[in-house]
Amino acid sequence: MKRTKKLLALLMSGVLAVAMLTGCGSSPSEPDAGTPDNSGTPETETATPNEGASGGYKIALIQQHQTNAFQIAVSDAAAAKAKELGVDLTILSSDQDAATQISQIEQCVSEEYDAILFEPVDPDALGAASAAAAEAGVIVINIISACTDWESYGISALSCGDNVTAGETEMQHIADLLGGKGNIAILTGPSGDSGGLQRMQGYENILANYPDMVQVVEPADCQWDTASAQSTVESWLSAYDLDAIICENDGMAVGAGNAAGANSGIFIAGVDGTPDGFEAINDGRITGTVSQDGGAMAANGIEAAVTLLSGGTLENNTIITTNVWIDASNVADYE
Repeated sequence: MKRTKKLLALLMSGVLAVAMLTGCGSSPSEPDAGTPDNSGTPETETATPNEGASGGYKIALIQQHQTNAFQIAVSDAAAAKAKELGVDLTILSSDQDAATQISQIEQCVSEEYDAILFEPVDPDALGAASAAAAEAGVIVINIISACTDWESYGISALSCGDNVTAGETEMQHIADLLGGKGNIAILTGPSGDSGGLQRMQGYENILANYPDMVQVVEPADCQWDTASAQSTVESWLSAYDLDAIICENDGMAVGAGNAAGANSGIFIAGVDGTPDGFEAINDGRITGTVSQDGGAMAANGIEAAVTLLSGGTLENNTIITTNVWIDASNVADYE
């Protein structure tokens, strides 16, 4: 009887050992073939983290749009910085629609992103969505154009250029080229855009010192668009004798240069320091541009987000890039 019990005990021990070995050697189950592919979500670009890099945070960049050289430089620099720091970056475009941008912020919160960077389509419309994201524990960084009262909505940092100074730098160079007198015209970005308004303030600050620089036509809102600017300037040139055209971005300056033609004798300037602006400087269609380095604004925003997510603090929650005037004399240094 005792031998029977011992034999039974040994047999049970063997069964248990086999079961344990089977459990340790099993492979993880395959993903469910029926898992949704999220094909209905906005189109994204992803920067894969460096292998072994620390962090692995999930960050979204929501751009106003992706239709010009400046915005392409922003997304490229953000992707490069994300790869360098080892974070997973998703890039979205709001296509100049504030409602879309709000929806994208809400979607990123629901998908548990660690941080959201965005350039507001409407500086007054993004406050509530930003506050809700911050309250949900998401780090929110405002880049390029500032939201109205951004700090009051839980936004952790602003990474941008000094648009007033950019406007002053651009207009002062035109004033110097004109010797302080002449007929001028101005092309603006979308009405209400905070960056454009600040650049206009810079223009006005300089024009106050030059009463003989006369705006012969009201500023035209060309929505940052090259084709719109070209059409507008073509109509202006048939009606006015212009000495200079000052534009709030390079895309519109290129449009103005296309309308006027190379070496037209009209001083044409822009802001942003983009490749198409440099090309237009080289072939004489525009005179110069003020570079604010939009790529650096995005990269600095990514760095700020990672610092905060890692438990660090920012020396300054307003991160400003520098302004540089670029013309034929130095454009080769920036291409």
